[in-house]
Amino acid sequence: MELKIYPDPILAKRCADVEIGDVSVLPILEEMSKKLYEWEGAGLAAPQIGVLKKLVVIDIRAEPATLYKMINPKIIWRSEELIDSKEGCLSLPKLRATVVRHEKVRVEYFDENFQKKTIEGEGFLSCCLQHEIDHLSGKLYIDHLSRLKRGRFLSKFRKLQKEESEEKAFEDEE
Repeated sequence: MELKIYPDPILAKRCADVEIGDVSVLPILEEMSKKLYEWEGAGLAAPQIGVLKKLVVIDIRAEPATLYKMINPKIIWRSEELIDSKEGCLSLPKLRATVVRHEKVRVEYFDENFQKKTIEGEGFLSCCLQHEIDHLSGKLYIDHLSRLKRGRFLSKFRKLQKEESEEKAFEDEE
């Protein structure tokens, strides 16, 4: 299971619904949960590991500690209040940008026992839910930026990627 890094085309694809009761997704959710902690993320969506199914894991590292394993999550309500969210993404490493999100959302999903659940997120949890569910539609947080800000962001991102690959090549020569 490897992390897909932008501009991998799979990150722009829409995911398919999981058939309720399809236990073949359970090992994927389990592995995603392990990778979430290994990669030190707050959330991970299946397309980020190359799987085009509606699966998300989230742990915002709040008290009490809660790991959400979500099958077919969907936002069913959004507050009118908006907040600025400074976001990063495992698939766009080392950079962050501020995007506007709904302060609160309500999300329906199925847990790993295929039980229907509802969660209401506020603040950081709300932003994380919106960010990860966006991934399932092939949308990245940078897609919420203006054209100008997105262009600047991607320019910085490409520069960082180039520097990183040059450093790696230099290390490989030694």
